[in-house]
Amino acid sequence: MNKLFLIANNDKKFAAWCKEKRKKLKGELQTEFFNTSVQDVRYANYFARATFICYWEIQLNGAIAKLAPAITQATLISVREKLIIQDKMEDAEVVSLMMTNFLRLLQRLEDEEE
Repeated sequence: MNKLFLIANNDKKFAAWCKEKRKKLKGELQTEFFNTSVQDVRYANYFARATFICYWEIQLNGAIAKLAPAITQATLISVREKLIIQDKMEDAEVVSLMMTNFLRLLQRLEDEEE
């Protein structure tokens, strides 16, 4: 994870990472999507670049793809907990619904893939 953070914060590392990932892309559509998106985030803020990097790591790296849903769910739990502490119960309920729907949609995708 620290490696991804460093890539997102360093232009030379980001360029090298992009070059490496281009070699792993499958098909014209995926390559076109990557190339178009990389232009949008090349000089963007940290969050946009980190999101782009994580998206492509999930697409191209099976180990991270297996871990990503758990990280997403853990992030939602953390946000919900902070909202409860701040007594923002309506927002906490929204996050709870997001958590429920996230899991439901993941299950639907897994069922369709089988």
